Amino acid sequence: MTPPNTTPDELLTPALTTPESFDAARTARLVAQLDHEDREIRRAASWAVRFVIVETPSLADHCTGQFRRVLRDADARPVALRTLSVVAEYNPEAVAEVVNGAVKERTITRLVGTNIVAGYRPPEYGSDGTVITDEGDDSGTGAEAVETDADPEPDPTPESDAEPGPTPEIPTGRPPATPPAKLPRLDRPLTAYEPITSDTQSGGRLDAVVQFSVDGREFTGLRRRSQAIAGVDHDAFVRAVNRWRQIDDHDAVTTVVDYGTRPTPWLVTERSVTGSLADRKAPLSAPEARWILCRLADALTYAHATGVLHGGLHPGAVAVVETVEDADAWAYPRVDDWRIDDLFGSANAHAPVPRRYAAPEHLSPDRFGGVDTASDIYGVGAVGYELLTGRPPVRENGEIRPASAVAPDVSDALSTTLTKCLRTAKMERYVSAAALKRDLEAAGGA
Repeated sequence: MTPPNTTPDELLTPALTTPESFDAARTARLVAQLDHEDREIRRAASWAVRFVIVETPSLADHCTGQFRRVLRDADARPVALRTLSVVAEYNPEAVAEVVNGAVKERTITRLVGTNIVAGYRPPEYGSDGTVITDEGDDSGTGAEAVETDADPEPDPTPESDAEPGPTPEIPTGRPPATPPAKLPRLDRPLTAYEPITSDTQSGGRLDAVVQFSVDGREFTGLRRRSQAIAGVDHDAFVRAVNRWRQIDDHDAVTTVVDYGTRPTPWLVTERSVTGSLADRKAPLSAPEARWILCRLADALTYAHATGVLHGGLHPGAVAVVETVEDADAWAYPRVDDWRIDDLFGSANAHAPVPRRYAAPEHLSPDRFGGVDTASDIYGVGAVGYELLTGRPPVRENGEIRPASAVAPDVSDALSTTLTKCLRTAKMERYVSAAALKRDLEAAGGA
């Protein structure tokens, strides 16, 4: 068992920095801390479990009994359910086993169980000081098992004309009080960064998760290096990295930790444990989507003022960083991959943005002009469209179909703002990211 004098930091730090080091027994001990008498220990354990399961989803298979035990404690139930709702995104089978057992034990009702399996994250405390209300549950006793054998209906593909299904129940949450801390800048050789995953190929580069220590604390980052030793312009690489570093002090821009050119161009950036906006389950609530878009617009305003262009903004290019101090706060967006193709040479370049998010000038520069700041405005619109409707922008007869026509819950003001971002002609889009942010705020606040 965890020692009685364990602090929240002692639970969180290893799970955040070296989640791959956890085995089944160590993970089960974390789950057991979800019913600790100290509320801060419970919250820290919840975040620690999430980081570990995101890294190794199969570990949840060994913790189902611990989860069911914790759910029997009314005080611990809120944080346990919120933890399970995140785990369900990575190991739904294990969560279904926990939920079915809890329903049979009458620890939770069928409605609560169904919501958790669907990814609903309840607030930590309900009006009665405990947690969960089961309004709308018509099951009477709530003792029936949750049906989980059938596969869910597949989401419509981006190219499909089918309308998305009903908007899922979405947690409200709130913006974090302060942005998550950023990693420090370092000046070390490539060998100082120890790979903890195998290289994966991405275009002309190889990516791997690495670990390193600073002042006795362990961190993880993402190492990206050129796949080829020859054929990369080292001077162009350094200029490209320095452009990124000009703006990485912004809270909504991914930090470049370190870089070098030997034996081949490489850089290390901060790493998001939970992935990018492409990994989020859209649609999001309008307040959260607006808040994210305002952060992106603010980052672009900062970048454009210094002459730095992104040029390929889409959901996969926006990392999300959890605020571990506040479990109910929204994850913070950070724009990543600033001209990543330039960093590893044009010979290795691949499409700067997936076609379904591409601006007209990405696809036909001879006809629509080159990629510039107006292309970044289009990117914000494409990201926002998917966050609010659950799908990339839909074109009908050459024009983008208004978001409010795809998802009726989207307000007319917000839909109009996105439509302006997505205009075919650059001159019809917002003149600046700052102007876009003003309209986003006016459409409902950030």
